[in-house]
Amino acid sequence: MTSLSDDQELERLGALHLAAAHACLEHWRTAPAFLVDAESTKRFNATYPVVAHAMAQVVAALSLHAQGLGYAARANIRVAFEHALAAQWVIHTHEGEEALIGSMSRLHRNVVQGMRDGGVVIPENLQADLNHPVGEPQLKIQAVADRFDGGTKGIYGLYRHLTGAVHVSLATLAAYIDWRGEDHPPALRLAAEPDADPDQLLVLGWSPVLALSAIESLRSGHPYLAKIRDLAAAHELVPDLGPFDTQPHLQHPPSSTASSS
Repeated sequence: MTSLSDDQELERLGALHLAAAHACLEHWRTAPAFLVDAESTKRFNATYPVVAHAMAQVVAALSLHAQGLGYAARANIRVAFEHALAAQWVIHTHEGEEALIGSMSRLHRNVVQGMRDGGVVIPENLQADLNHPVGEPQLKIQAVADRFDGGTKGIYGLYRHLTGAVHVSLATLAAYIDWRGEDHPPALRLAAEPDADPDQLLVLGWSPVLALSAIESLRSGHPYLAKIRDLAAAHELVPDLGPFDTQPHLQHPPSSTASSS
């Protein structure tokens, strides 16, 4: 039996991860309404919008990918990954929703402050938004990625790899201009070449898996967690970052950590 070449293996994995994204969306669209236990309500209310936005970004990325606009889809994939990582961090961190909400509040506060500094008259109902405590907990994606990657820097590397399509970058320059040597003018592309980057397709499939496993862990009774884990295994993806936590003490209240030492 002959083994697949490197290119064939990457093509196989790419197709598998693309299929994972479609399978996750099918679950998202057809699963029944959420029932959540009282003790998980606050965490669910903070996490659900993050997961919903991740899934919406996957829809957008798949639509662009189907139109041959894979490079443009990187921006959506990056957003989906960021939100999926945030959801994973919340469910694996004691009172993790507080840092998530704190980050949202800080962003909103900065926007309102910027509007005020630019001369906009801030309505009275937004004045209170300027008074959120500046020392509230924050969620930072690099710290999230570093916590769950076993010291490899692999997760944050994937995240940064997609950044070129979000900010002004050399990656975008190369995507839309074909340099043909000093003696020839460059060829200009109206759209970037079709992007079959295996890392991009990996994140496209992995993001909805991580997002779904996070939110399904908050559904009362966890009736779909096994389904999501099986889906991940069938598509060669990790469904949950908890087992890779390099700071597992953060999952527990400080008092329980101290008493167990």
